[in-house]
Amino acid sequence: MENNCDKGDEMQAELASIELELEEVEQQIASLLDRQSELNAQRTRLLKSLPDPLSSDGTSQSPGSSQPSQPRLSKQELQSYKNADFPWSKEVQDKLGAMFKLSKFRPLQLQAINLTMSGKDLFLVMPTGRGKSLCYQLPAVCSKGFTLVVTPLVSLMEDQLMYLESVGVPSVCLNASSTKEHARAVLAGMIDKDSPFKLLYVTPEKVAKSKQLMAKLEKAYNLGLLARFAVDEVHCCSQWGHDFRPDYKLLGILKRQFPKVPLLGLTATATSSVVKDCQKMLCIPDTTTLTAPFNRPNLYYEVRYKDPLNEDSVSQIASLIKSRYKDQSGIVYVLSQKDAESVSSDLQKNGISAQPYHANLEPSYKSRVHKQWTNKKIQVVVATVAFGMGIDKADVRFVIHHTISKSIENYYQESGRAGRDDKPADCIVFYGYQDIFRIATMVVMDHTGQQKMHNMVDYCQSVDKCRRATIAVHFDEVWDDEDCNQMCDICRQGNDYITVDITKHAREVLQIVNLAGSLDEKVTPLKVSETWLGKGPAKRRQMIRVTTLSRVEAEAVIVHLLLLGYLCEDYSFTPYTTYCYLKPGRKAVLLKSESHSVTMKMKRAIPGVQDSPVEPGDFTSADSVPLLDVNDRLDKTNKNHQNQARKEREGLTEIPSQDEPDLKEREPAVVEVDVEINVTEINEAGKVRSEPKCVASEPLKYTPKRKSTTPKRRRREAPVGDLVVASVPPTPPLISSPSRVSVISDTAAEELYDLRSYYNCQLRRINYISHEHLQEAHPGVLTCIREPFRNLRLPFGSTITKSARDLWTRVSIRRKLIQR
Repeated sequence: MENNCDKGDEMQAELASIELELEEVEQQIASLLDRQSELNAQRTRLLKSLPDPLSSDGTSQSPGSSQPSQPRLSKQELQSYKNADFPWSKEVQDKLGAMFKLSKFRPLQLQAINLTMSGKDLFLVMPTGRGKSLCYQLPAVCSKGFTLVVTPLVSLMEDQLMYLESVGVPSVCLNASSTKEHARAVLAGMIDKDSPFKLLYVTPEKVAKSKQLMAKLEKAYNLGLLARFAVDEVHCCSQWGHDFRPDYKLLGILKRQFPKVPLLGLTATATSSVVKDCQKMLCIPDTTTLTAPFNRPNLYYEVRYKDPLNEDSVSQIASLIKSRYKDQSGIVYVLSQKDAESVSSDLQKNGISAQPYHANLEPSYKSRVHKQWTNKKIQVVVATVAFGMGIDKADVRFVIHHTISKSIENYYQESGRAGRDDKPADCIVFYGYQDIFRIATMVVMDHTGQQKMHNMVDYCQSVDKCRRATIAVHFDEVWDDEDCNQMCDICRQGNDYITVDITKHAREVLQIVNLAGSLDEKVTPLKVSETWLGKGPAKRRQMIRVTTLSRVEAEAVIVHLLLLGYLCEDYSFTPYTTYCYLKPGRKAVLLKSESHSVTMKMKRAIPGVQDSPVEPGDFTSADSVPLLDVNDRLDKTNKNHQNQARKEREGLTEIPSQDEPDLKEREPAVVEVDVEINVTEINEAGKVRSEPKCVASEPLKYTPKRKSTTPKRRRREAPVGDLVVASVPPTPPLISSPSRVSVISDTAAEELYDLRSYYNCQLRRINYISHEHLQEAHPGVLTCIREPFRNLRLPFGSTITKSARDLWTRVSIRRKLIQR
């Protein structure tokens, strides 16, 4: 047995050593990546100052970008596709102005159009709102036959069809809501040499499951009427993508069956791994890739913390829309269909014209909402992700996320609905503690979902990094913070932060999680935060250290530990739902070492304070507000913590230190004690009889150095004489045996005094007898209500039960003495 224990200790020590070394490696990697980012930014500035940047290879990639362009054409050839000397160039330019009412191309548009018109397969990665759709719409108008456009959402089809109809481009769609007559007419038009339409929009499910469609495509291919394939939102092909659709995997049949038809893949959100995976799925591994810089300088990115007392945040959103975006169009994204219904209803109650949009609504209703919003008859669409991809409404002035997105890719694409007219627009996300774990239960089945969700949380929790810099890192781009031009809340408000040592707090949180594990219980994230703040079952509070941090600060620390790996999620599945719990992470073992430390960057309370690390727990100073300010609204518990800490600093309250349990001698003073109790007696028949009695006492003299700052109530009249208080030596604040000290000792009087002054009343009401709560079988035992003891700091090793029992013993004996 001893050998097994020794072996286990050795393995634990080795594990701790490995984890420590891994953390050092991770820190070195992070340092190197920061240095790489700095060097790339310097290189970018130098290249910009040159008359002819050496990195201009025709792909318009940002310098240092690791996007896998792998051009199969030479630089000179790619450069030549930017010219307007092709056989179709004049027609393209004429149609651009006559039909699409545009005078010039945006970056990469002309190059992409020339490549696809010349029969080249092409991947185009371009930010939302930069004009990807034109890269297949204009070639379709200038080509013989029709272009097949594969798009994932019906809302995108409807939006495109409305726009094309307005500019006079004939186009049709096939989806699940199409009637038999409409489908029959479309299928017949596909093989008509005088094709009645130039663009045919279909869903990937239609391609994968409709044999009729594939048969018509084959006939059109043989007749030379199938001009090209355009796969919109091509990132849906990849299992690494943020919006994976299984039927997209089957689109590889298009190039295998029709190899001579060029394919154009378009997306706004694709990392290097996603691009490679998509190329493989679509059977075009050697395709040319054009990548535009991700940045849209007219968008302002902001993160707002939800009110911790009301994480619904609808009132905040309504106030924001009414004050800042009056009569301006916008989108509010929500996480679920239920949220879409409830949030839209609440916004309507606040006088905002809003309608829900989600997949379970009737197609006719969704189309009506879409058209009304486009025509400004509705101000706000409250939608799930079923609405938005490819929506071409130029004057969207705001996109607000009621809940954080599942990934940075999702957020980047959804927020990209704003400001397509290149005018300033706002992208605001509301971030709440409980939202994190609500989303965690939704992405648990995705093998990359949890990491993507953590990246999104890191984006929201960051206080020192430009919002665009976080997005750039995710998309393998190089970013210089100076290019932000204060178009995010971090850069505009100043990334003024301090580094806080949270090692002590980390150990306290791990103590709560480990305690639950030792009791064979699972603890939810909300339960962890509530317990740490001093709420929840009394038995749990007895065994842990309650924090004095505010709720927002405590939740931020817990999330930070989760992101660093000191905590991790644990899931439990039922037939109806999925529950998320917290358990120790792989780095939790490092906190056993006294030399190990954990730091966290937090916003300063007051600008101008010296930027230096603070001691654990020093989240607020005597002259400052909490470091994390959430609209200056804190719950009552947090205010009690802060008031108590302030009184300690100002010398108004002295609480016995855990390190010094013995009390010092105090000067004489007078304290009044007035306690209302319930006395339980057992009669001869064994029945319990409760009788409320009031016990009054004359002033008790003891020796504190300060006087009470709370107003005193009038003492009740009692027909008893004065008590002479004997002088006794100082004793510990809580005595296990009342026989060790006089019932009117300094210690007993001080305990009553502290309780009375702390709660500004005389022990509140000590109101009922409860054997269960005190775990005591003796009749006549007093049980205090939980409130007075909840935030009372007790000496180490003491419990609420023990404290209440000792207090009752002294009060009970004192009452007997008075009644004699």
